[in-house]
Amino acid sequence: MEKYVVIGNPIRHSLSPAMQNRIFQELGMNAEYNSVLIEEDTFETEIKKLMDSGVRGFNITTPFKERILPFLDELEDLAAASGAVNTVLRKDGKWYGFNTDGKGYLEGLEEIRSITKDDSILITGAGGASKAIYLALKSHTEAKITVANRTTEKAIEMTKDNDNHHAMTLEQAEKELADFTIIIQTTSIGLEASKNKSPISLSNLTKGTICSDIIYNPAETAFLKEAKKNGAITQNGLPMFVNQGALAFEIWTGIKPERSMMKEAVLEQLGGN
Repeated sequence: MEKYVVIGNPIRHSLSPAMQNRIFQELGMNAEYNSVLIEEDTFETEIKKLMDSGVRGFNITTPFKERILPFLDELEDLAAASGAVNTVLRKDGKWYGFNTDGKGYLEGLEEIRSITKDDSILITGAGGASKAIYLALKSHTEAKITVANRTTEKAIEMTKDNDNHHAMTLEQAEKELADFTIIIQTTSIGLEASKNKSPISLSNLTKGTICSDIIYNPAETAFLKEAKKNGAITQNGLPMFVNQGALAFEIWTGIKPERSMMKEAVLEQLGGN
């Protein structure tokens, strides 16, 4: 039996096993996917043990997407550029690292509409997910992109090589919010520990703006609630989650999975939300 896992800390909340196992079962594949909790202070020991256990591939979530890099033999371009890996494949005795977050996000966003060069895009946050999304957008569109973060150092570093891309503080972004046609929320603000908070006030939002949050549980964060109240078109992180998982599945197996089936498995776990 081929074995696949997702590692992280915390990991109990992950819905990746339900999603991936549904596809393995539907395709009649002799494979299983489980979640593995890895302690931060023993990461090096535990990851070596995992990689020696015969696992064929694995996903990585917070906080190990960067710490996995030294254990891999080769990185695909997007993973190398973002400095983060969320999907690993063992092939011919080597370990290969990929990042499917950015492409998965972009595919989900364009379910709403295509991005054009006339768009002005705001990304809040400058962490690993933000960088992967930024790089996917950068390679896909000539639209103006602004990265806003509480402190601007990371945002400046991300955008420094493109004259049409800019960095600013969240406070600046709030004042200029009406100028943006797409707003992408990539921070962890809105998860259970901060579910009543939003990283940015949306009072200056222009009606019809697309507001997207990469969080999918809860299904509607405080950010999305405020966006909807102010007339925005909203999308949570479910499309990104399903798409990045489908891309990972294809990397491991060479098979394009049925994404609607993966989404259905996740929604069942979320109680139909």
